[in-house]
Amino acid sequence: MKKLIILDDVFDASTIAEIAGFDYGEGEKWYELGANPIHERILDLCARHFDLGAIVGYEMWRNSGNPGWHVDKDERLFRERKEYRYPQCSAVYYADVGEVSAGQFFTDDLRYFPRTNRLVMFSPGLYHGVSAFSGRRFAVSLNPWNHRITS
Repeated sequence: MKKLIILDDVFDASTIAEIAGFDYGEGEKWYELGANPIHERILDLCARHFDLGAIVGYEMWRNSGNPGWHVDKDERLFRERKEYRYPQCSAVYYADVGEVSAGQFFTDDLRYFPRTNRLVMFSPGLYHGVSAFSGRRFAVSLNPWNHRITS
């Protein structure tokens, strides 16, 4: 059974500021465990709901667009072999949401609007998307893996 968990007001102001102030660069990046203790607080919350006991690291990126329907997966493996391999779970953290129009996260049967200091966690293999939006929305996505992947 697939899980989708939404938690509000998860971090204090200092943690929110550190997450929002981090330089994410462009695209997905790989991080070894211990590389960024602030971001790993997101992993700590995920570990309460998903089995992260064997993870070796995580990929993380700033989610500034609206990717439409997709599933979080090992993109290189899919490109090269058309095989699906999923992270242990997926997480989206909304560090700062201002005046925003649309930008809903959606699945087949759920839609929700982004909100500052909201964490959304979901099961591997869950098809989801984000609708087009305008305004200020600072979100980061994080996928923990049991093996090293090349983003």
